[in-house]
Amino acid sequence: MRYLRHVVLGLSLCVLSLTTGATPCFAAEQIVFRYGLFEQSLPVADLRKYAETQQVSSNLRSFLKFFTPEQQKELYQALHVRMNLDLVALDKLLNTELAKETLSGVSQGIARGDKAGVQALNAAVILGASSQNGLGILSFLEAYPSERLVINIPAALEIGSRLNLYSTEIPPKDNLSSTPLWQLEVQYQKFATQGKQYSACLFGDSVTAELGNTLGPETFNFALNGLSGISLVEQLKLLLPTKVKCEKAIIAIGGNDAWYGLSDQLFANKLQESISLVKSFGSKQIFLIPAFYSTDAAAKNPTISATNSRVEQINLVLNQVAVKENIPFESQELQSLNQNNALKDNLSSEDGAHLNNEGINIYRQALLKILSK
Repeated sequence: MRYLRHVVLGLSLCVLSLTTGATPCFAAEQIVFRYGLFEQSLPVADLRKYAETQQVSSNLRSFLKFFTPEQQKELYQALHVRMNLDLVALDKLLNTELAKETLSGVSQGIARGDKAGVQALNAAVILGASSQNGLGILSFLEAYPSERLVINIPAALEIGSRLNLYSTEIPPKDNLSSTPLWQLEVQYQKFATQGKQYSACLFGDSVTAELGNTLGPETFNFALNGLSGISLVEQLKLLLPTKVKCEKAIIAIGGNDAWYGLSDQLFANKLQESISLVKSFGSKQIFLIPAFYSTDAAAKNPTISATNSRVEQINLVLNQVAVKENIPFESQELQSLNQNNALKDNLSSEDGAHLNNEGINIYRQALLKILSK
């Protein structure tokens, strides 16, 4: 459940490739989860009511009993994820071979009695992305042109594995640049920012990615889930030919570097290489910020994050690189998120390694203050 954000974005990037542009004559009324002979159905209206009022219907209660309390809260949060996507960039993306290859298996996760699975997904994503609030789980479901959307769980898990939506390796490694979803995300960024100029650009991992593009129309958020210094360098190399310009830039990495087990020296080398590449974007000011701590509980769980002591060491390296490169290391503005070198529980999401809405708002305001310097 904690990868629903990836699923929504991955679906949006993948299923646009075979577009018909058709407007559905009706929307999905039921979402059905099928595993062999077992089926569990849920009215889409119940999900909408749950998202808006937190009221749980009898059907939804029956569905939620399969989830842990943490997963139930993550589902609720996922229902509020909205993405305002550049439709022109997505239109260009659909013509790439990578998108076409990825699409060949995406529709296999949706069981239908006809051969219109891809077209149905296309219509739902296009209309969902064009909606007032952008693409999300509910806007996708409410635009799907069938009374029932049937998800074949084994097929969906296989698709998730191919798109690298989850990892069985603990701790995981940074192999993002070799995965289809990461490549699609970066390709989308290339199309969306080609030849454009921004007053500020954000480069970071999932914590920064949660901000979306909410720091103003002249700012672009290049942050990606799972990013470390290794994949940041690869991302920047791919973005460089687009000639995108960023007057200011914030680099916000380190948490995953600590989790993935990068050595201090390797992290420092990749960070310095990233700074050099960002300067090639015309950035007159570059700011480094500290890596994010997890809550004390999450820091003890290697399936979620690194230990906070390791994050603290990574932050020492960040400061050393900032001194060497003669660029600011901005830690003051983010101190209110932490207590005793740990993320405050009341500002953390359910997994303890990300920010809740209040934490995201504090983080957003901190970045705006940094960029105003």
